Amino acid sequence: MAEPVPRVTLIRGDYTVYPGPQWTSAAMDAALFVVSRETEGPVHRASDFGAYETDVPLGTVHLACDRCGQSVLCLSPDVRGAPYRVSAAEILAGILAHLRQCHADVVAS
Repeated sequence: MAEPVPRVTLIRGDYTVYPGPQWTSAAMDAALFVVSRETEGPVHRASDFGAYETDVPLGTVHLACDRCGQSVLCLSPDVRGAPYRVSAAEILAGILAHLRQCHADVVAS
């Protein structure tokens, strides 16, 4: 028989582990566009049956930053298959991460 997991009591402190409203607002206001790109081979893929390599270029779909053109979030790793299913929170998190890494000037420190 497995041992019971000990209970942990969490106490809310005077700090947060999420971005402030200025960052969330900047992420929500970020200008984005959807772009289709083609990868160059060889491409390493994974499936239910293991990993494999292909030389066939793959069409991918990305949500990209209008400021720099970099991918913010991959929406589909292969246009021949089903796209990823993403939530609004995942999209916002991708935008936020991109802004904090590449465009820290959008929020005055």
